[in-house]
Amino acid sequence: MLILTAVLSMIALVFRRPYPVAVLLVVTLLTTIVTFSVDANNDLFAIPIALYAVAAFRSPRLAWALAGGALLVGTGGLLLHREELDPKLQPVDYATLFLLVLATYVVAILLGTLVASRRERVRALEERAAQLARERDNQATIATLAERSRIAREMHDIVAHSVSVMVALADGASAAVERSPQSAKRALDELAATGRTALADMRSLLGVLGEGSGDELRPAPTRRDLPDLVSRFRTAGLPVRLSESGEPITEPALELALYRLVQEALTNALRYAVDPTIVSVDVRYSPDRIALTVTDDGRASSVPAPSMGSARGLIGMQERAAVHRGTAESGPRPGGGWQVRVVLPRAAGSAASDPEGREGR
Repeated sequence: MLILTAVLSMIALVFRRPYPVAVLLVVTLLTTIVTFSVDANNDLFAIPIALYAVAAFRSPRLAWALAGGALLVGTGGLLLHREELDPKLQPVDYATLFLLVLATYVVAILLGTLVASRRERVRALEERAAQLARERDNQATIATLAERSRIAREMHDIVAHSVSVMVALADGASAAVERSPQSAKRALDELAATGRTALADMRSLLGVLGEGSGDELRPAPTRRDLPDLVSRFRTAGLPVRLSESGEPITEPALELALYRLVQEALTNALRYAVDPTIVSVDVRYSPDRIALTVTDDGRASSVPAPSMGSARGLIGMQERAAVHRGTAESGPRPGGGWQVRVVLPRAAGSAASDPEGREGR
């Protein structure tokens, strides 16, 4: 009987990982049966091993509860069959045996709990690492989309402005080539200069994406480039007047935003304004904001002008203004013409030390 139960206990313990509770019940039953033998101590470690498996692979609380049940069953078996065991065993021997069994149960459960806690910590760290990886990938995706949107907006500003000006210059040169060769030559020279500027801007923008040395990069446009921008549109045939008042800004981001907003508004006027006599660009700098107003007095037309783009211009203006916590509004004026109104807040105390203003005629 002893050998048979020992073999069955060892076979049951092989399955302690997938079925720890069932294995504990089996070895408890077998150990109880062995208590009929005087060699009951030979199965002393079967139950602790099963308890360790329960604590490590199921739940420490469940292991404590089952340990109490196993202890009661074992103690009850010993007391019930006390007379059949070695008659020389004294009560103190039973107490020692009880404490030994109790100690092995406690140690087994504590070891199983330690292993379970370590496994839980490892699992939590793995989940945290996976979560951080997902967050990193999400942040990378968001950054990529934001950069893609910024590049698309910049490319639209560069290409749409340059192509519109170049088309207007080419039309003007074609119309003046016979009656005024000098005017046609100036228009063609400006056409070539605009094309070179567009190529330089595109190389500057695309150079950021490559691995070049950056020698081809040049500074981004600022408010000081507004007169040159207006001059190119005048050469293209748009009657533009620029006026600036107040203390100009010095923040590079705001200067670039202001330049691009003026560029987009004038490009739209060049494309869609019907026989304008004046296109007014008014920039007012105040301590707390920048107010840009671009208006044209083009006459109203019963036939809507065909769209020459993808409508990204107006959306891009709104997005660019929103980046700086500003607003951009545009719409037709009563009686004809179009108006663009942009307000960009500026940081407190950011007024430029350069107090000059410009008046374009």
